Amino acid sequence: MDFDNGFKKTERRQPMWLTSFADLMSLLFAMFVMLLSFSDINSDSFHKNAGPISQAFDSQAPTKSIVPPPQVLPYMKLEINQSDDEEEVEDKESKAVQPEPPSKVVAEELRRVLLEELRRQLVDVIERDNMVVIRFRDHAAFAPGERELSSAILPTLDNIVTVLGRTPGRIRVEGHTDNVPISTELFRSNWDLSAARAASVVHYLLQTGRIAPDRLSAEGFADSRPLTGNDTMDDRARNRRVEISIEMPASAVPQASGNTP
Repeated sequence: MDFDNGFKKTERRQPMWLTSFADLMSLLFAMFVMLLSFSDINSDSFHKNAGPISQAFDSQAPTKSIVPPPQVLPYMKLEINQSDDEEEVEDKESKAVQPEPPSKVVAEELRRVLLEELRRQLVDVIERDNMVVIRFRDHAAFAPGERELSSAILPTLDNIVTVLGRTPGRIRVEGHTDNVPISTELFRSNWDLSAARAASVVHYLLQTGRIAPDRLSAEGFADSRPLTGNDTMDDRARNRRVEISIEMPASAVPQASGNTP
């Protein structure tokens, strides 16, 4: 029996293209495996495997350095940071253009014109919301038991008028005393004395012609509103005072000094 002939009769030859097709499928499979490994962008791994892939495809061109595309997350962070910076700049700009309260503007102007009096502790300038208070020490404005203004305080009042004349709002003058009683031909009590001193200041402000009468008022409070106790001479001296209060609307600001007639 001819086994060779029998074998040759039963042998089936594979088509020639099948070998090439199988090689192609193997290469495609290897390529997809490599692409899957590159899905997590790893620069070191990419450059390490770029050469073998090029050789597998028999590429003669030199391998160029390929920069992996940037991930999305860093760009998102950059946009958020830029947005935060822009908001911070806008906040700073809005704060920069926000006008100062009128009371602060007027108080600073008064401190400027009363610099010497403040240094000598003859007056105090106090801010209270929409109000500025100018407080005269008792000895600076009046002689003991007197209602007439001291001549030494008149230049100070003139400086104050330069600011009050161009600042809108009501002006209230208050007189205060200590608790030591007084009874003279002119003053029945500290109520009379405190009211008379407040009226003296109002009269002087009117004489300047810079302040309208309907803006002014005078009040005497005697010892009913002390700043401190009346136990010592220093405390009683603090309670004896005259205060000029400027009540301004929220939009009030003094006019420029150059426009003052």
